[in-house]
Amino acid sequence: ETFTETNFSALISARRDNFFGKWGGALTAGGNLMEQRYSAVSVGTGALEVPDLFSLTNGSGAPSIGQGFSHKRINSVYGTAGVNYDGWVYLDATFRNDWSSSLLQVNRSYFYPSYSVSWVVSEMIGTMGGNMPYWFNYAKLRGSHASVGNDLAPYSLYNGYSIGKDPLGNTTATRNSVLKDPSVRSELIKNIEFGAELKFFGSRVGLDFTWYKSNATRQLLDIPMDPMSGYSSRKVNAGNIQNKGIELVAEVKLLNPSDNGLGWTLTANFAKNENKIISIADHLGVNHYNLGAFDDLFIRATTGGLYGDIYGTRFLRVKDDKDPDFGKMLLNADGLPQRDPEIVYLGNQQPKAMVGVTNSFNYKSFALAFLVDARIGGKIFSGSNVGLQLSGAAAATAPNGERPDMVVDGVVLAGGGTGYGKNTAAVTQQLYWNRVGTLNNLGIGEFYTYDATNIRLRNVQLSYALPKSLLSKITVQNARLAVSCNNVWMIKSHLNGIDPESVFATGSNAVGFESGAFPTMRSFLFSLSIGF
Repeated sequence: ETFTETNFSALISARRDNFFGKWGGALTAGGNLMEQRYSAVSVGTGALEVPDLFSLTNGSGAPSIGQGFSHKRINSVYGTAGVNYDGWVYLDATFRNDWSSSLLQVNRSYFYPSYSVSWVVSEMIGTMGGNMPYWFNYAKLRGSHASVGNDLAPYSLYNGYSIGKDPLGNTTATRNSVLKDPSVRSELIKNIEFGAELKFFGSRVGLDFTWYKSNATRQLLDIPMDPMSGYSSRKVNAGNIQNKGIELVAEVKLLNPSDNGLGWTLTANFAKNENKIISIADHLGVNHYNLGAFDDLFIRATTGGLYGDIYGTRFLRVKDDKDPDFGKMLLNADGLPQRDPEIVYLGNQQPKAMVGVTNSFNYKSFALAFLVDARIGGKIFSGSNVGLQLSGAAAATAPNGERPDMVVDGVVLAGGGTGYGKNTAAVTQQLYWNRVGTLNNLGIGEFYTYDATNIRLRNVQLSYALPKSLLSKITVQNARLAVSCNNVWMIKSHLNGIDPESVFATGSNAVGFESGAFPTMRSFLFSLSIGF
């Protein structure tokens, strides 16, 4: 297997710190040629005839041969430019244009620039002879706009055939299951951001606020097709996913080391993000896209909805909103729950907000810091709870350590099939949990979808700086010993002892379910840093 990447670049730059009076600026430009080549050959022999003799001729059957190769090139030009006025207004811009061999010639070129401006209000007032209030030390406003382009993998424009052999040695030609489109263009992400940095009371209190919005458009998606067409999906430019949110960081120096030798800094951060699906491929009649699925539980992107909506099954309930028993569970004649066959919305995997609080202490050569963070809101389906409750190993199946018979809260059809009556039939704990967990392979999705809110002590770190009197003897400027622990303590969770971060697959956008996932690990780190 080989992989090569060749880069050729040239760079020109110019800078003037004082031109036209108080104006200053800088300019850089360059170019790049990137070429990627990949090749691979593989041989499989099947089971070995002679144990532990790893030879291509020692297989029980004919060797199977596989190979692959690709070749791709991207040419680029890029540059940056920046100007400032009198040290309090800054304007910076970047540009980049790529030409990719993986796109059709008419679409091969794509341009994506960025612009940012910052205005240091406190510096401007001082330069102009004014004074900030004694309690207001620093103020900076900023804004930016950026675009990012992206191409696709080589050989993704035209459908072809893979030549191979069947078990009888006959030559075969296999078509790719994705219908390709040579007219696809590069993906494009646009981002806009505004923010402010403020400091008060001798810089002992600081605030940093950011509002942002980004739109991922022209995404290269494999949209599902009717299998009768001969293809499972079609590659298209589609989708407009919008991320919009705020981030706020506050820092307070409650104690300065100069006060009594003890320093204490409190830092709190708050983040709220809304990930909304503006469109998917409405022009093709596609308004939802599965990000992941497990049995009849689906993580979807749906037009008008939020990214990562969870869909699944629910209990059968009285659906007539004029009936006095509207919304109550409709049980069978044995007093056990029933499943509604309709797939319905169960929640969204994304948190409503993220919060973190860090306390940092230092005293002489010692420093101690710990972080408590919280995920607020969001949903997660727990397959582990299905298995534990179905087998009777979960605490919920034995209330107070016992397993008394129970009467499920709900209604049953009244005699003659008209109206409903309150359920009075008692069932065993085993019958109830077996029913809830086996109405389909994963039980009732509604019942096993939990609030993913959790609070934890995320990190604790202790460090010690070695005395300079000791270091001077070994020509070392500074040295620090540190020990830290991550994922220290789960303070609050709703998943009955299962970590909401134990998702089914970390390499997926569908993080709204877990099933038998390994527990998250607690890790310890010991370090020694030395400066010369």
